[in-house]
Amino acid sequence: MNLIYKKATIEDINLLTKSRIEVLKAANKLADDVDMAEVETQAQDYYKKALPNGTHTAYLVFDSDRFIGAGGISYYRVMPTYHNVSGNKARLYLKVGFTIVDKNEEEYIMVCNL
Repeated sequence: MNLIYKKATIEDINLLTKSRIEVLKAANKLADDVDMAEVETQAQDYYKKALPNGTHTAYLVFDSDRFIGAGGISYYRVMPTYHNVSGNKARLYLKVGFTIVDKNEEEYIMVCNL
């Protein structure tokens, strides 16, 4: 196994979008023939804006040249609170096949289930 981790760029938008649709279908137990065209369009629009402006970071994982997984973090801000004075938050997204094995306040440590 030769795992390669690549920070996604705008050039990876098709692979990111395809992966996102797969995750949504699996998570929502949708049939393969469910029309996801509008979700795909909106996901591409999201990546086109969020990757360049830094509100989303995505990583792709390959075993040599075979795509095996992806993960992403969306950064956003909410109204500040006593415990979160900046209001900065993030949401972690994982493509099916990854398991969180450890976490702390700063990072998640994940393994890929092949």
